[in-house]
Amino acid sequence: MNIKLVIISGKNVHDMSRLCGGDIEVETQISGSPSKLTFTVYKKVTYETDCAFYEGDNVRLWVDDYPMFNGYIFKKERDKEQEIKVTAYDQLRYLKNKDTYVYEYKKASDILKMIADDYKLNVGKIEDTGFVIENLIEDNKSLFDIILDGVDITLSNTKKWFVLYDDFGEITLKNIHNMRLPLLMVTDDGTVTDFSYKTDIDNDTYNLIKLYKDNKDTGKREIFISKDSGTQMKWGILQKYEKAPDNFNDAQIGEYTDKLLEMKNKVKQSLSIECIGMGNDEIKIRGGSEIFVKVDNCGEHNINNWMIVEKCTHNFSNNKHTFKIDLFDF
Repeated sequence: MNIKLVIISGKNVHDMSRLCGGDIEVETQISGSPSKLTFTVYKKVTYETDCAFYEGDNVRLWVDDYPMFNGYIFKKERDKEQEIKVTAYDQLRYLKNKDTYVYEYKKASDILKMIADDYKLNVGKIEDTGFVIENLIEDNKSLFDIILDGVDITLSNTKKWFVLYDDFGEITLKNIHNMRLPLLMVTDDGTVTDFSYKTDIDNDTYNLIKLYKDNKDTGKREIFISKDSGTQMKWGILQKYEKAPDNFNDAQIGEYTDKLLEMKNKVKQSLSIECIGMGNDEIKIRGGSEIFVKVDNCGEHNINNWMIVEKCTHNFSNNKHTFKIDLFDF
């Protein structure tokens, strides 16, 4: 396995590939978080070889020539052994900034382009999200939340889910079905070394959707309800109560409520697996990827279908690649 780790500090380009001790780890998530790279450098090596680096310096990682990470140093930690643990994040880290935006007739893809332009962020392929949001006020929210609110509204109205991520220095937005990888993870070929399977109705499962809007003309609060009596008999009442989108009329709110119930009224399945890299492009797996998983002996539910990666952590150590992925069924 060929690992290349480079730090660009001012006009200096330092190849740190042979100067790192311990593990190199890359973590990605499907939503609301930048990619994270951690690695350790020996201080004496750093300064004796004139490879000093600082917060804000650019870091790039390639694994077998695949562009794995491109971001910036945000944290350095030094221990008594004079080793420096470095934490870097990609461009999405800057979406933690807070701001206020008021917009009309924009798609989620337009909102992303607008914010990226305002904050001088590099963009790559931004797929057209299609659905037009008539108007929305986003007050004192993180840029992440502002963008993902648009993505969530699009999902609720079209069932099209778009994933936001940084593709080696270019902010990217893709329909999740365009992130499918031709990879098979199975328990009986040595790829999957351990797994944990969970089903639950405890997190993000609802059989009663109740949305409200305040009628400015009558001064009264109007309620819109969609429910499933069948699952209420089995699980009890699991209610989601929130304000309806400001720009929706009554018919749109009713339709939106029904779509939320359809999405949320089910048992959630999640799977965590630990794997050994076999050199079959597993390094391309990231948060938002869709891969085929086959795991037997999961009680009443054997898994034999496509699943979405919620979180993926790649570890490179002693010329070996291992990784852990958290998946769910969409």
